[in-house]
Amino acid sequence: MPVVTLEMTRFCRLVGAKKDRILDRLPYIGLDIESQSGDSVRVEYSPNRPDFGTDYGIARALRGAMGIETGLPRYDAVPSGMSVRVDRGVSSVRPFIACAAVTGLRLDDENVKQVISLQEDLHNGLGRRRRKVAIGLHDLKALAPPIDYRAVLPSFKMVPLGEKREMALDEVLTKTDTGRAFAYCLTGADEYPMLLDSKQLPFSFPPIINSEATRVTQATRSLFVEVTSTDMKAGDDVMAVLATTLAEMGGKIGSVRVSYGKKTRVTPGLQVSKMRLDPGLVRRVTGLDLSPKGMIECLRRSRLDAKGRSVLVPRYRLDILHPVDIAEEVALGYGFDRIGRDYPPSKRPGSFNPFNQFLERASDIMASSGMVELMTYELTDSKSLYSNFGRSTDDSVAVEGPKSAEHSLLRDSVIPTLLAALSSNVKEEYPQRVFEIGRVYRRTTTGVEESWQLGCLVAHSQASFTEAKMYVEAFARAMLGKGASTDPEPHWTFAQGRSASVALNGVRIGFVGEVPPMALSAFGLNEPTCGFEVDLSLMGKQLK
Repeated sequence: MPVVTLEMTRFCRLVGAKKDRILDRLPYIGLDIESQSGDSVRVEYSPNRPDFGTDYGIARALRGAMGIETGLPRYDAVPSGMSVRVDRGVSSVRPFIACAAVTGLRLDDENVKQVISLQEDLHNGLGRRRRKVAIGLHDLKALAPPIDYRAVLPSFKMVPLGEKREMALDEVLTKTDTGRAFAYCLTGADEYPMLLDSKQLPFSFPPIINSEATRVTQATRSLFVEVTSTDMKAGDDVMAVLATTLAEMGGKIGSVRVSYGKKTRVTPGLQVSKMRLDPGLVRRVTGLDLSPKGMIECLRRSRLDAKGRSVLVPRYRLDILHPVDIAEEVALGYGFDRIGRDYPPSKRPGSFNPFNQFLERASDIMASSGMVELMTYELTDSKSLYSNFGRSTDDSVAVEGPKSAEHSLLRDSVIPTLLAALSSNVKEEYPQRVFEIGRVYRRTTTGVEESWQLGCLVAHSQASFTEAKMYVEAFARAMLGKGASTDPEPHWTFAQGRSASVALNGVRIGFVGEVPPMALSAFGLNEPTCGFEVDLSLMGKQLK
């Protein structure tokens, strides 16, 4: 999970409340306090709330939850007079760009830290480690508009950030730390994307590195923000989070005209969206007997608003996709701590579900072996589930009318979503040992079959099939008191010749092996990774 560090003296000023009250309310807007040390508090936030990537975004939400400042924040982008011309040559490598000119900033040391932290979290989350979306922040004063976004040859030269000499782009990819880390984003490209100003100053090589000429420092007062992407909506979403955060910092957002030949659009787009308010649904979901007026008051505390029967949603709230999300915002605005327990009347004593107890025991066993439990989404995208493993989508279980490409398919394995989680933590210490117990879905001749799976991954320089086999055998013995047998057998989640089936009492329950290099590269992982996945629904039947 991404983490934000709150310097409490500063943060109390941003919120307009005292420290004790703030710490008491943080969990009720969906934040977990990871640690406290002196004046610093580290909080974890859900990746589906990228607007929580800075103390400014969290303060904005807290002011609403505390009733200090309620209702919809308004952000306007006024024309900056700047323009960007997009050459058709970039269409095959990184076709889309969104830009903004931000003036009136005061980038003290802590503001710079917050912006850089947000940039990295957006890169790792929505940006899929820059492969899908990449962000460039530049000192606006160093540029001479208009800007050209075009494709150049690998021999083209620039002075990369942190360097003192010109380097060819292919040299940047092989001789700089940043280039080596993100070269996979341009694998197979004959030409590379490049941003130049009217004086032909090359200032950005997306998604790799910026130029030293536009370095951002504490003396910077105006920014040129560019977000390049392979998906226009994803790029616009990232830009919306960035632009509104910079506006919270006191910046004035200037829009930029982006021309694709004869077609022109203006970025950033910060218009609010609308969603229908369904009072009946809100009452059913939350259990709160509120009037429509009461619901609107709660929504205002969640920094939303309403007009008639339409809920107004700010552009940075990328997580609000369905009327059920509106019900959740009503509950958040009302206060989860104010919702009392309501037990249904019954003359029968309750009891624990045996299979749920089985799942809890599986979780305890994995955690006791030194593993960290993760919870990832059951919905994923075609690239993570299929393209990254070179497999066909013929048997995919697709969502009808998905709200985003990232959540368009139901997963049939836990391994891809665990790999995606590891890809967001490449800067953390190794070894990394993670597991998840979650549902997967497979198409059958009669429909879609649902089952509970346990997936486990171990990543470090010496990770191997033998280590993964040791873990799965130990898990089977601890759960059922009997060993599991393994036989060489290929499976798409693991490398050819380095995978095996796992069976109990002659019944195949899963697979174990080493993650293939193709998948590691696709997810941006640099360490060998091994693991296993077993069907807990099948294992549970062994107890009967």
